[in-house]
Amino acid sequence: MKQQLFSTTLANGIVLLGESLPALESAAVAFHLPAGAVHDGAGRCGLATLSGEMMLRGAGDRSSREVIESLEGAGVQWAHSVSTSHASFAGAMVARQLVAALPIYADIIRRPRLPEDELDPARQMVLRNLAGTEDDPAHRAMSALRQLHYPAPWGMPAEGISAEVAALGIDEVRDYVARRVIPQGTIIAVAGRIDWPVVVERMAELFGDWASAADAPPASGPRGSRIRHVHHDSQQTHIALGWSAPPYASDASYEASAALAILGGGSSSRLFTEVRERRGLCYSVSAGYHTLRDHAMAVCYSGTSTARAQETLDVMLAEIRRLPGTLESAELERVKARAKSALVMQQESSAARAGDIARRWYHLRAMRSLAEELDRYDRLSVDSIEAWLADHPPAGLTVVSLGREPLEVPDDIQA
Repeated sequence: MKQQLFSTTLANGIVLLGESLPALESAAVAFHLPAGAVHDGAGRCGLATLSGEMMLRGAGDRSSREVIESLEGAGVQWAHSVSTSHASFAGAMVARQLVAALPIYADIIRRPRLPEDELDPARQMVLRNLAGTEDDPAHRAMSALRQLHYPAPWGMPAEGISAEVAALGIDEVRDYVARRVIPQGTIIAVAGRIDWPVVVERMAELFGDWASAADAPPASGPRGSRIRHVHHDSQQTHIALGWSAPPYASDASYEASAALAILGGGSSSRLFTEVRERRGLCYSVSAGYHTLRDHAMAVCYSGTSTARAQETLDVMLAEIRRLPGTLESAELERVKARAKSALVMQQESSAARAGDIARRWYHLRAMRSLAEELDRYDRLSVDSIEAWLADHPPAGLTVVSLGREPLEVPDDIQA
């Protein structure tokens, strides 16, 4: 059956999105609330993540334990996360359970208890997760890169900063939820075996009378320095570098992401072949594309030994400089095949589809069918990518190294 996409907007501004996948036996829902880390505020990095954790600790007439028992009793495979832009609550289930699960999510979103006696356990959960990321040097290097490259506060870590999370109080959590968990900017996506009219009717019953004043958007500040070394007493050095790219809303993002996939998007990529396989300089190397709605970045990473770190950086920079004017058709065809395969396989997961259509709407303010996405990849060519690279060569690089010794970074990469 042909893919069917639906969208409607409730009177209070909530966007409802749907994708009918009748071949599946499951259904999934994804709530994307405009309560991401970008709204934390100075000195409160981690407030969005702590607030999201608190929203699950009692809602409506359910205690913290009863919220989870209700979800799992309905067979819901639930998930919660906080990104730069959104707090997301999602669940996948047998299709017939969707309508029954929605009131549980309505309580979590509209009627969280936010009890003070749950604050310390929630905080400890956030701090334990933070401890894990702080022990991961690759994560630290990439986090530092985002903080430097994006204008504040868009690069701040969604997971928070330990000292700032430790200082947060219940009043700050309650104020944040009141200001940011609002209908304006909320996106609700459902996918799988769904009856769209029934879904819309139920969503209107649960969320149609939800009203709240819109909060002010965050003000963008300056970006950080171009070069930073983070001391880390280890035999390893982690290198992260990036430069500006068109955000996903730009049609040129396809050319940019394809070029980056050729550079470092797998074991057949140029960085993997030259830096890891041919020269044996590192144990990990990659390149990719990271996008927010208004900003995006080309990202390269390598993990290597202290002794080989400078040569690793030098070869990475040489491969980046070499990219324009050297693309080959075989490289592009491999990239297109992987991308199209991932799109097609995503159709087999209702959870993946619900999350994807919500994210695409946030970036594009529109829905795209699978046929449209596949067609856009088909239209990629070596000539179109080379034309984009000619007009937008890698420049203005931000470089982060994490290890014992700082690296020598050429002056010309900052131009």
